[in-house]
Order: sequence, then structure tokens, then C-alpha cells
Amino acid sequence: MRIAVVSSDRKVVNERFGTAKRFLIYEQTENGLQFVGERVSEPLFAEFFDQDMCEWIADIIQDCQKVYMTTISKTAERAVASRGITPVLYQGRIDQIIL
Repeated sequence: MRIAVVSSDRKVVNERFGTAKRFLIYEQTENGLQFVGERVSEPLFAEFFDQDMCEWIADIIQDCQKVYMTTISKTAERAVASRGITPVLYQGRIDQIIL
């Protein structure tokens, strides 16, 4: 399973989906989570927010089965869910994520 994580410090999930400047991508292996890479994003700002931007951000992580973040808007949640990605509200250490 592949997951996307929103983190500002690469240690804990500590940001909202819409403010993510990047997504950290991990793959589940028999030894736990293995870091795969990083994907750059554009934070959603309220004055520039639109559905197309949510769709574009969801496309960045479309090969992931789950995305972990502290909060997500309903519009963004629909965008990721339409790609088969399960949004997971989580706040804590990345190495403590249990799939």
C-alpha cells in the first residue's frame, strides 16, 4: 500500500491538506513504512481556492491509497475520494502510522 503524508518537518503529520507544500510518499513493506519520495504541491489559499486546484492537488497523489493530514475540506475530501484515496485525519509521528 502506498500512502501520502502531509508534514512540515518529515517527522510528524502536522498540516492541513490544503496548506501542504509537499506530500511525502511512503510504501508499506514487510519492515514497515519505506520512504519513496516527495511531491511538490501548491497550498490552497482561501482567496484563490477553487475546485480545479483541489482536483490538481488530488492528481499529485492519485497512485496512493490513503492520505494522512490533520484536517481536510469537504471539497478536497471529495476530490481525493473520487480517485479512490481514503483521507485519514491523523496527528502524530509518521513512524507510528499503522495501516
